[in-house]
Amino acid sequence: YCFMNSSVKQAQKDGAEVEDISAGLARSVVKNAIFKVIRARDINDLGENIVVQGGTFLNNAVLRSFEQELGREVLRPEISELMGAYGAALYGKKVQKEKSKLLNLEELENFQHNSSPGMCKLCTNHCQLTINTFTNGQKFISGNKCERGAGKKLQSDLPNMVAYKNQLFNSIPLKAGGRAKIGLPRALNIYEMLPFWAELFCSLDCDVVLSKVSNRNLYMKGQNTIPSDTVCYPAKLVHGHIIDLLEKNVDAIFYPCMSYTFDEGISDNCYNCPVVAYYPELIQANISEVEKTNFLYPHLGIENHKLFAEQMYEEFKNIIPKLTKKEMEQATEKAFKTYHEYRETVRQEGSRVLKFAEENNYPVIILASRPYHIDPEINHGLDRLLNSLQFVIVTEDALYPVEGKLTTKTLNQWGYHARMYNAAKYVSQHKNMELVHLVSFGCGIDAITTDEIQDILRSKNKLYTQLKIDEVSNLGAAKIRLRSLQATMKEREM
Repeated sequence: YCFMNSSVKQAQKDGAEVEDISAGLARSVVKNAIFKVIRARDINDLGENIVVQGGTFLNNAVLRSFEQELGREVLRPEISELMGAYGAALYGKKVQKEKSKLLNLEELENFQHNSSPGMCKLCTNHCQLTINTFTNGQKFISGNKCERGAGKKLQSDLPNMVAYKNQLFNSIPLKAGGRAKIGLPRALNIYEMLPFWAELFCSLDCDVVLSKVSNRNLYMKGQNTIPSDTVCYPAKLVHGHIIDLLEKNVDAIFYPCMSYTFDEGISDNCYNCPVVAYYPELIQANISEVEKTNFLYPHLGIENHKLFAEQMYEEFKNIIPKLTKKEMEQATEKAFKTYHEYRETVRQEGSRVLKFAEENNYPVIILASRPYHIDPEINHGLDRLLNSLQFVIVTEDALYPVEGKLTTKTLNQWGYHARMYNAAKYVSQHKNMELVHLVSFGCGIDAITTDEIQDILRSKNKLYTQLKIDEVSNLGAAKIRLRSLQATMKEREM
C-alpha cells in the first residue's frame, strides 16, 4: 500500500491530525483490500464466517475497521502473523524434496550479522542498498531494483520491449540546421509523439532539445510547483522537466494541449485522458517562470492535417526565422508519415518477439500501460524484474488490432486504454501468456479500465494482475505479486 503515501502527504498539507490520518489509513487498508484487491461487489460475497491472517491484522485498528466495514465479528488467530510462514513451509515441503537449509536452534543462538548502508552506482537509479553480512562471509543485499545491485549478473537476455522502445526513443534524431531550438519535455504524451514532433521540427531545420532523463532529483526540482499531491506521478514529473528546459538556452518550450490521440480503429473515440490532454494549462498557471520565455501550449487537433499545419504556422511564424506556410505543410506531412512508420516498427518488433517466445516456449507478459510508463523513473525497473523471472515482455502498443473496435461494457473512448482492451483480448486468445496492468496512483480513468480488462481476461480463465505505482520506489510488494503470478502460471501447467 505504498501508494497511499501521496494521500497522506496531501492530508498533512490540509492540516489533518495524526489520529485522524492513522484512522483513515486503517480504514483505507481495509477498503482497498475488499474492494480493490479482492474486488468484492458486495460485503456478502465474503461469507458469514471470516478468518483473517497476516501481520497487517496484528494492528487492532485495522482489525476493528474490518469488522466495522463488514458489520460482523471476525476471527483473528493468535498466530495470524505466522500463517504465511506456515504456508510457505508447507509449499516448500511439497515442491522441494531435499533437506531444508534452515538454521537449527544451536545455529540460531550463535547467529550474528552486520548491516550497513550503500549506494548502487551501476545506473541512474542510484538505489539505496542495505548490505547484510553474515558470520560465514555471505551477504544479502536489499533495496536494489535489479540483479546488478545485488552483485549478480542479469539472469536473462530475453526480449524486453520496454527496453526496446526506450532505445527507439533515445535514437530519434534531434539535431538539424539550428534554425531555432525547440524544447520538449520528456514527459506524458511526448513519449508517444516524439517521432512526430522530432520529424516536424527537424524538417524545418530546427533542433529539438529534450529535458533531462527523469530521476528523483528532477522530480524534487519541480515539487514546490505541484498544486495537488494526488495527481499521478508522471504528471508530477512534468514540473521538473519544464524547469529543466527553462534552464536551457531554447527559443521556445513547446508543450501543446491535445484532446485527441491518433485513431487506431479500435475504439469509439480516441481521447487523451484529461491530465495528458490539458496539463500544459496547469503548468502555465503554476510555474511563473514560463512567462519569461516563449512557452507555447496551443490546443491542437491531429485529425485534420491542413488545419493542424495552419495552427502550427501561426504558433511558430515569429519563432522560426522566415518560416513559410508551405514549409509547415510539407513538414506536417513528413511528421504524420514518420509517426505511422514508427508505430509499424513497434508492431513488427512485437510480432517478432511473440514468435520468438512461441518457438522457444517462453512465457509472455503483455505489460499493459501508457507510453510514458516506459520511463524508468516511473516504472521503477519493473520490466527488468519481469525479465529476471524469465518472462518475455511485450507492451500493449506492440500488438496489432485483434478485431477492430471491441465490444465493451463501458464506453470505449480513451485512446491509450483502447490498446489495453485490445491487449486483454489478445491475451485471452493465447496460451502461455498473461497480462500485467501497470497503473499510476491517482488515475481516475483506470477505475473503469480495471474492471473492463479484468472481465475480458476472466471470460477466458486468464489471470488479472494490477500493479499500482507512484514516486515510492520500493518494489517489495510488486515482487511478491509477480512471483505469485509466475507460480500460478506454473501450477496451471501441471
